[in-house]
Amino acid sequence: MEAMREKTDVRLYTGSYCPYCRRVKKELDRLELDYESVNADEDGRQEVIRLSGQRAIPILTIGDEVLVDSSNIIRELRKRYS
Repeated sequence: MEAMREKTDVRLYTGSYCPYCRRVKKELDRLELDYESVNADEDGRQEVIRLSGQRAIPILTIGDEVLVDSSNIIRELRKRYS
């Protein structure tokens, strides 16, 4: 199974207080995907706004693609990587 996993360019904009972010992190870990975590509370809020036009997190980027809303993100991750 390890050999079939593809390398991903995944970045998660998250916050420590956010239960929706924790859901997405849990799914990324369950799928064993490598990802970069950006703390939107500290240094990533302007990037979040630039990417999505909103302040809400989580936001997940896969390459140049931007995904918003934890349910949508999890659904897309399962579709692509399960």
